[in-house]
Amino acid sequence: MGYSTAEACYVFDTGFSDEEERLRLGELLWDPGTADRLGALGVGPGWSCLEAGAGRGSIAAWLADRGAQVVATDLRADRLRHLTGRGVTVLAHDLLSDAPPAGGFDLVHARLVMQHLPARAEVTARLAAALRPGGVLVLEDTDTASLFSHPDREGFLGRAKRAAYRTMAVAGYDPRCGLRDAALLTGAGLVDVRTEARAHVVTGGTPQSRWYALWLRHLAPAMLGAGDLEAHELDAALAELDDPANSWLSQVMISASARRPAP
Repeated sequence: MGYSTAEACYVFDTGFSDEEERLRLGELLWDPGTADRLGALGVGPGWSCLEAGAGRGSIAAWLADRGAQVVATDLRADRLRHLTGRGVTVLAHDLLSDAPPAGGFDLVHARLVMQHLPARAEVTARLAAALRPGGVLVLEDTDTASLFSHPDREGFLGRAKRAAYRTMAVAGYDPRCGLRDAALLTGAGLVDVRTEARAHVVTGGTPQSRWYALWLRHLAPAMLGAGDLEAHELDAALAELDDPANSWLSQVMISASARRPAP
């Protein structure tokens, strides 16, 4: 997912050498729950779907495998080119400045997108307008309050967490956005708003824990440069994330969905 207007700067839109792996590991953590949520809507043949801010395209591929017609958009469309052979239409698209593709979609889905956008209400309204009457908009964003909750250690990785989210906030990130998505849907004129939440217990030294390590590594130059975290504190945090003796709670991923009413 990305965007480029002067209004904001996506915090992960950098030359981080492990960004492809970071995105892949994020899919590993969050895709199963997303598939369950979208599957419950009955997505299948005959559906027209827009995957906005598609990242590496795993959910767009899943929708196509279900028989849906899929348009996948992102600022970095090069990461989505592998989908063209699977019948997915790939478009470069800036959510903050470009209108969504036309077509009257049955489903519009955006995961880990709104929480990075400063103009959330405006973008939500544009995505809602891309739905056909009766179509569903699904927003998935996190609430970060639970992150690094540890069964035995109060404040586990608390300083690293605070430093990381301070860095992200400078770029417009909202750490509580998941709890705001329902209001965004209502504000866009959609009805039948429904929400649900999921979280994971993550164990150190696993692929899922490496996602968090790459998150800190990616943000490290900004965190260290701002003095929010010292190099030895970063090294200690990365060691904790790699230790199989540690288990912690992830962020809570909140799925909010709503339907465009009939005219």
